Amino acid sequence: MLGRVMPGSQAVITHNENGQATFVDYYQPDIHLTKVIVDYCQSVSAQTNGQLFIIDRAINSVAIAKTFDESNLGLLSMLNDSDHKGLESFEYTLIDTQSDGTEVYSASWKIERSQDPRHFVITLPVNKKLLVYWGTKVFSEGTDKKDWPTIYRTRNHLQENSFKNMIAHGALNVNYGHKKTVVPDRHQQRKREALETKSTNNQIKLAKKVAHIEQKQAQVLESQEKKHKKRLKQRERKLAQLTMERNKLESDKNSIAHGFEKLGKPKKRHDRDLTKQLIMTARTLLLENMLTAFNAVLISLMSMPLSLEMMLTLFFDRSGFCIEKADTQYHTSRYSVRQQNLAALWNLVIRAVTSP
Repeated sequence: MLGRVMPGSQAVITHNENGQATFVDYYQPDIHLTKVIVDYCQSVSAQTNGQLFIIDRAINSVAIAKTFDESNLGLLSMLNDSDHKGLESFEYTLIDTQSDGTEVYSASWKIERSQDPRHFVITLPVNKKLLVYWGTKVFSEGTDKKDWPTIYRTRNHLQENSFKNMIAHGALNVNYGHKKTVVPDRHQQRKREALETKSTNNQIKLAKKVAHIEQKQAQVLESQEKKHKKRLKQRERKLAQLTMERNKLESDKNSIAHGFEKLGKPKKRHDRDLTKQLIMTARTLLLENMLTAFNAVLISLMSMPLSLEMMLTLFFDRSGFCIEKADTQYHTSRYSVRQQNLAALWNLVIRAVTSP
């Protein structure tokens, strides 16, 4: 979401296509979004029956695309600029030209990447930066590719702007609660997992190297028995090289063991308890949903558009007026018009509430 709601946390919020908040959860700031996003989206899908997700490029990766495919979920995101070299990286076909002259292409990698299941759409605005969108198989089957740029841009309006508005009038960024909870030390766990991966790889490489050395030793003995000269020297050199590599792996093994000793026993740490923050954020989102729905009904009865912010200002702003110049009649007429507008608004509210 736009901006950190609460220091020591990060909120992940889902909105539907109508801009209504549907799901929210909090995570500690040292947990990367890619570690939780699949389980999060599965929870959203289970409760809303939605399958298609639009998420910003924080989750851009082949691994995430594969996992979403395996979960039968659709995902639309953007490719990082560093992941391609413009149109020369793709095989592309023109599928649409937008009203402003922007060309939209369906694309795939020019050099095939068998491990990359993503589908691509490229937009080339006139005299502007090229953008590359990617989607999973489910998203590609559920939507028209030429609509992908519009769908992705809509997310900014429905979500990012919604956050700005809620920060302005809904106090979305207020911190609630300072309670601590004791949990396993995730930093230590990550270091331990990295060491375990290194240890496993080291053992595999060391076993292969020992087997290779035994094979080479047998070849050296064979060359000595057959009194080879040139071949014996070659095999001895190779054996010496393999021995050095084995010694290096054994040294790495000792370093890994020292790393485990340095980490010591599993530790605990204090994290911020996010329960109260989650409850209050859910309350804010629920209120925002109700206000948005109410405003939509209100607008349908009006001849001119009215933003939610303006409606709230008219409802809750104190009576009075700003002094702009020394003209009593002007002040009175301005105040009178304002009161009339507020009275008209209340009449519309009554109609909206009482209409079937």
